[in-house]
Amino acid sequence: MSNSIVLLFYKKLWREYATGLQMKIALVADRSTATSFKLAGLSDVSVVRNVEEAEKRINELLGRGDVAVILATERLVDQVPGLAEKVAERKYPLIVPIPETRGPLVTRTDLIVELIRRKAGIEVKL
Repeated sequence: MSNSIVLLFYKKLWREYATGLQMKIALVADRSTATSFKLAGLSDVSVVRNVEEAEKRINELLGRGDVAVILATERLVDQVPGLAEKVAERKYPLIVPIPETRGPLVTRTDLIVELIRRKAGIEVKL
């Protein structure tokens, strides 16, 4: 999937869901990915240089009541320790892993698949 299609999807998601609910979409990513989303119109964008910065920013966003979705690059989602547990404890915000501008990673375990396994007790094969 090209980055332009991903950006259009998230821009549409922003318009249809976040605006109607008065909730926001936030992004935590590297500089090039963040720039792409800023150009697409996303305003709550955080550029991070390492995993420690990403973990700090994600924790700040998890504490805010106005954020419905946190977009984070796959690399950061894989490297932040205990992220699946933090997300499983709450309804909002949802953390959605997105590919970087360099392309998708081959991940160990998809965050969403892991959450389904923990909450529903079923194994999801993609």
